[in-house]
Amino acid sequence: MDPKVTKSIVPTNVGLQLANIAPQSFNLLTKYQITRWLELGGQTVYASKIEGGSLLAANGGIAYPGVPNPTFLPSYWRFDVFTEARINAYSSLKFAGQNLSNKTYYDSLYQSSQPFVKVAPGRAFYLSLVFNFNKL
Repeated sequence: MDPKVTKSIVPTNVGLQLANIAPQSFNLLTKYQITRWLELGGQTVYASKIEGGSLLAANGGIAYPGVPNPTFLPSYWRFDVFTEARINAYSSLKFAGQNLSNKTYYDSLYQSSQPFVKVAPGRAFYLSLVFNFNKL
């Protein structure tokens, strides 16, 4: 991707990279049905370094006069797994694990009078009981 500002009411933002969008990203999701009632899957997510900035443009424009001085968030990989067991035709039990390596990575970086970053969730596990009312 080449995420650039193409139109803006602030002329100095045009041509700047959009803030908090990874120019390169990759997502691979796979699911395998082991039996009629059990499925296993996994997901790999990659995002290249992300240029932080304001709500729109990355490190430039009216909020950052002069030549932009980019601040980047590092690239990251994330690995997830999940399983689903069907209980009957109307319900299933799902278990998921996200960010298995528990690596710290960041969702976004905002530069303003009070700069801040959003830290992505660490390792997390979820157990869900799902009911399908469409089959009733």
